[in-house]
Amino acid sequence: MHLRYRSPALLDGVHRGPRGLGERRAPWTWRAWRVAGLACAFWLASGSVTGVAHADKLTDAEELFRRAKGLMAAKKDHEACPLLEESQRLDPQMGTLLNLAICHENIGRTASAWGEFRAVEQQARAANREDRVKLARERASKLEPKLARIKIVVPADAKVEGLVVKVDGEAKGEPLWSGVAVDPGTRTVEASAPGKKPAVMQVSVDDAGAVVSVTVPQLENEPVAAPAAAIAPDADRMKDEEYAANRSRKTSGIVVGAIGVATMAAGGVFGVLALTNDGDAAKACPSPCFAGSNEARAADDTTDRALLFANVANVALPIGLIAAAVGGYMFLSAGPTEKPAVSARISPRPGGGSLVVSW
Repeated sequence: MHLRYRSPALLDGVHRGPRGLGERRAPWTWRAWRVAGLACAFWLASGSVTGVAHADKLTDAEELFRRAKGLMAAKKDHEACPLLEESQRLDPQMGTLLNLAICHENIGRTASAWGEFRAVEQQARAANREDRVKLARERASKLEPKLARIKIVVPADAKVEGLVVKVDGEAKGEPLWSGVAVDPGTRTVEASAPGKKPAVMQVSVDDAGAVVSVTVPQLENEPVAAPAAAIAPDADRMKDEEYAANRSRKTSGIVVGAIGVATMAAGGVFGVLALTNDGDAAKACPSPCFAGSNEARAADDTTDRALLFANVANVALPIGLIAAAVGGYMFLSAGPTEKPAVSARISPRPGGGSLVVSW
């Protein structure tokens, strides 16, 4: 946007524009204002969203922790433990983990508590908290004799390449098979390997310090699918992925286009404000206008606002136009988003006889 230029044309301290001798601001000043303003706006817009989301997490974690502590004080550890788990997920803290370990110990989840006490010990040592190092080590040492374990036995004929053994959905490496610490109760052991059917076994571990053996059976081979049957699903899957990509491209185009239109609208508003202030500046100090007068200063302030609004409009309008064009191109260039409908039409053959089916 171009504002009309009011030349000083000084004559004995009198000029026809609102700005006095030597008062015209250098162009680089306005460019600096424009860049700084846009950078601050972007930073505030992006940082405020992230900051609010992070603050919400911290608030939720603190609220869950306080509620859990109240439940533990009331001897309602079964209700408190899930709250502490969620608080630790939202905002991992050594104090929360320590209370979670105590809570798990109170409800008999010895293996979970033992692992959490060990984790607290490591964190406290790194933080130079000797009091917590001592507390966590002592609590873990008292629990260790009570740990129940599952011994995983894999015979030679059951050992296959790529064998994976999971306990309650968590993979356990071979060095742990001699004794995996578990919480008391019914545990699930699953063995799987590429090209084999998985084997799932339920194990009951109830006695403190008990070691229960589980033997992994020889895994059966997975049935080999016919090549023709395997090709069709892959082709369908690829088409579905193509349709999903097209839908995503159209959605992105709509979003980018909407942002572009909104930016152009904002640029138009600032353009109108620039023209309005430019006109007000001319009226504030009609010719002749003496430099340094109240009228000249008022006109200068109004001109400053007009220039600022004009620079914002000069940036917003082309950016908005480009974004709208890009969004429109993305939307229009996207391919089909849904499978084409298939319809059947049955019509009699000319001259009688059998029916003709057309698609």
